[in-house]
Amino acid sequence: MTRFPSLTVVALLAGTLLLAGCRTYGDAGYQSEQKIYDAIQQTVQQIEQDLGRAESDLRRLESTADSMGTLRVLTERYRTLIATHQEALAEHREQAEQLSGESSYRTLHRIYGAMITDRRLLQRQYERTTRQVWATVRDTTVPRVPFRLESSYMITPVQFPLVEGTGRITMANALQAAEGTPGLQMEEETGGAE
Repeated sequence: MTRFPSLTVVALLAGTLLLAGCRTYGDAGYQSEQKIYDAIQQTVQQIEQDLGRAESDLRRLESTADSMGTLRVLTERYRTLIATHQEALAEHREQAEQLSGESSYRTLHRIYGAMITDRRLLQRQYERTTRQVWATVRDTTVPRVPFRLESSYMITPVQFPLVEGTGRITMANALQAAEGTPGLQMEEETGGAE
């Protein structure tokens, strides 16, 4: 007859394993705290650069919306996204200033994860709005985001709005049809003379 260990022994062993196993991350011998702190500083800079690009895209969208009224709602949405982006940047800057390379691993890891998540969410919202701008300018449906990477076996429709290698539509690409054909405009402006 097999005898089972008592419930207290099993609970004691399980508790020991949990305490021993969960507390081994962030070993100071690998300088993980300093590495995460450096990554936090870099992420704050990236969020700031993303904001600069978004503000530039907003100016481009506003100038096109002046002549194309159907873009006004999307321009307001983009402004709202930028305001959210500015708030997130201010919050993350403040958090980064309060940290150091000697801060606890858990705190650094939690804040770094929140920054990465916020950045990805903002990027997705910008991309979604840019796809809607693309569709509005062309009076068509919003293109779907590709679920897989392009391969040599995939057929891409003519005039499909993908930037080589990224699968993303930039604001310049989205507004391209509203601006006309640049080559023809240049000839008209110069009177066809070279």
